[in-house]
Amino acid sequence: MIGLRADAAVTWQDGVLTVANPFGSVSARGLTPGIAALLGELPGVVVSDDDLAGKLLAEGGAAEEVALLYLVLDRLRPVLVHGVDPLLRAVPIARDAGFTLPDPAAETIVRLSRFALVRRAGDGLVLESPLARHRIELTGEAMPLLAALSRGVPLAEAPEALRLLLATGFCDPGEPDDPALRGWDFHDLLFHSRTRVGRHDEPFGATYRFQEEPEPALKKLPEGEAIELVRPSLDADGPSFTAVLEGRRSIRQYGDTGLTVGQLGEFLYRAARVRGVVPPQPGAPYESSTRPYPGGGAVYELELYLTVDRCEGLENGVYYYDPLGHRLIRLPARPGDARAMLAIASMATGGIARPDVLITITSRFRRMNWKYSALAYAATLKTVGVLYQTFYLVATAMGLAPCGLGSGDADLAARTFGLDWAEESSVGDFIIGSV
Repeated sequence: MIGLRADAAVTWQDGVLTVANPFGSVSARGLTPGIAALLGELPGVVVSDDDLAGKLLAEGGAAEEVALLYLVLDRLRPVLVHGVDPLLRAVPIARDAGFTLPDPAAETIVRLSRFALVRRAGDGLVLESPLARHRIELTGEAMPLLAALSRGVPLAEAPEALRLLLATGFCDPGEPDDPALRGWDFHDLLFHSRTRVGRHDEPFGATYRFQEEPEPALKKLPEGEAIELVRPSLDADGPSFTAVLEGRRSIRQYGDTGLTVGQLGEFLYRAARVRGVVPPQPGAPYESSTRPYPGGGAVYELELYLTVDRCEGLENGVYYYDPLGHRLIRLPARPGDARAMLAIASMATGGIARPDVLITITSRFRRMNWKYSALAYAATLKTVGVLYQTFYLVATAMGLAPCGLGSGDADLAARTFGLDWAEESSVGDFIIGSV
């Protein structure tokens, strides 16, 4: 059974048929009004090939018109829906979505791809996969078949539905042996496919979907004792950029004495302060800021929290860094949570380091989600990466011992800092100490 995407718009004017769709438009000349009328009925529905041809013939069409109909349908592949009623419909979600029904042997065992997932979309369920260029719209009748596909189903038991799933990439007998896929975890491949264009049809980029609920450029400061930090001169001579870049290393062992609060203040000032707040501008209808490191769209959703174990002139404990006021604000964290934060950071180094200072990077997710669709979290991780590099370069120039960590405990961090995990939680961790 075939149809067109529900959002396809079919127009017929001056002998030209145009089908507008999310991927562009397709135009065709030389068609008949009967073909144009039939195609105009297809968005959002599926009908059998025989019924489509029969209707055209019943309304006086010739056999040549049926051939012409199938020719134009082949050109409409980016928006052509294939269905097996009452089980499922395959909706193309990419410009280059192809559809060729395979013809395997009846005894072939078909299994669902390990990359396939079922989720709610609107009022229904859909089957998706980063390997597929179609989305499968499901009915309740399809769920027993999907459950059975986890074990494997002989093709002969549901040939039409299984051939459709094979054609769209949701079942692949050769997948376990594909070396290109063997190393991918499910969530990583899904993340890769959904945070770039090409394999989905979801809204993407700067959509400003929550424009009525903008997040401020700066977070409201928590209550607590404020410790002013040194503001160093940026004119002082130092090592050359090449020397800093070539000398950058991850250092996990520290000196007999910890770094000082003066060094910590200079480090934060050079790497992460707010240099200025920028009001909304034409083309950028939101408050932004400027900082020493780059940030996507000047959104700057990242926040810094410090867990201090050893720093001369600063008490052990947990602090929030105020990047505009350039000061630390002490948080009422439980000592046990602070110790656990440091222990987790040490574990991330293989137990080599006992951090002098752990810098936990969090994201105010709504600040980024307010502007961007689909790529918001990917952009946040890119910003974390450039902040890591900024930390490394500044620490190297200052003669400190820096090390970026590859993992951390987001739940523990949210509890330690008094955050809502879904609203703001950790996305990066960095340790620093004396050489």
